[in-house]
Amino acid sequence: MREQGTVVVRAAGGSVSGWVEAGLYVLCIGVLSLAYAYGAARGSNAIVFVLYSLLISAAALLCLTGFGPNTWAIMRAPASWMVGLANIVVEAGYALLLTYVPPADGSLMIRFSIPVTLLIGVLVFGRRPGVAVWLGAGLVGLVVGTLLSGVAPADQPTVFACAATCAIAVGIRAFSSEFHKWNRAAKTVVEKVQVTGVVTLVTALAALVTVTLLMAAVEAGHLPATPLLPTRADLLHGPTLLLSLLVGGALFTAMTYLSFSCVLKIRSENFIATSAFMPLSALGVQMLAAEAGLIALPPFNPALLPAMLGAIVGVALMIWGGRGG
Repeated sequence: MREQGTVVVRAAGGSVSGWVEAGLYVLCIGVLSLAYAYGAARGSNAIVFVLYSLLISAAALLCLTGFGPNTWAIMRAPASWMVGLANIVVEAGYALLLTYVPPADGSLMIRFSIPVTLLIGVLVFGRRPGVAVWLGAGLVGLVVGTLLSGVAPADQPTVFACAATCAIAVGIRAFSSEFHKWNRAAKTVVEKVQVTGVVTLVTALAALVTVTLLMAAVEAGHLPATPLLPTRADLLHGPTLLLSLLVGGALFTAMTYLSFSCVLKIRSENFIATSAFMPLSALGVQMLAAEAGLIALPPFNPALLPAMLGAIVGVALMIWGGRGG
């Protein structure tokens, strides 16, 4: 009986700490949204910002865990490249999105990934979600659509493209992670963090080299210039370098640990449920930042709060339906 009691106490404590970690993760998302918006206001190039941040995060993660015996195999795995490149697209697309909309709006818009990922699961992997799951995903898609309709007409195509690109990349990242051999084999938080560090390092480094080569081709006149492609000045932009240290060294690193740790304690479906509160976190952080003069905000969108509530209800429906309720 004493042993059973000890197990219960540990499980309860683990559950409580898991919810605390999930809450901290949600807070990190709000701060990350602010960092992207602040970087955009200071002239940071979204691609450079993201790649620098990911490289710094990968270095920090691997300093904590070290390189494991399967590092080379992880680097060569096709799934690693799908996960890593999809993650780069998600972050760069989100950073670009926040050059057009406030953090809270952008955080809610990329919840469009919820119905998109559901569709990928059905069309590609033959998943068969229940009616409640469909209703929840449809509600999330609907509230995202209401926000898109409130964007300035001239910006709507770009905002939609960013949100849709993020949504598709989130789906690819999710399923690639699910079927990643080494990620599935990793059982502890440290093992999963190590795999993430290796995947992030190799893909972000390859992406940065590719971007540098494309820049050289543009400078040589072999390719036309594009606003998305950074310049030499963007690579040495002071605010970008400083923000990358913050985002990569602190936020991305903390988010990686928190996500893996809390999933082991409260299960994936509960962690996913907390994603519905990320726009609220972004809203609170952006309001504080605006009061402090860090960012300028447009007039408050009155459709935002009902849309957030709708997203929370939609995610709750999906969780309930996924449990067979």
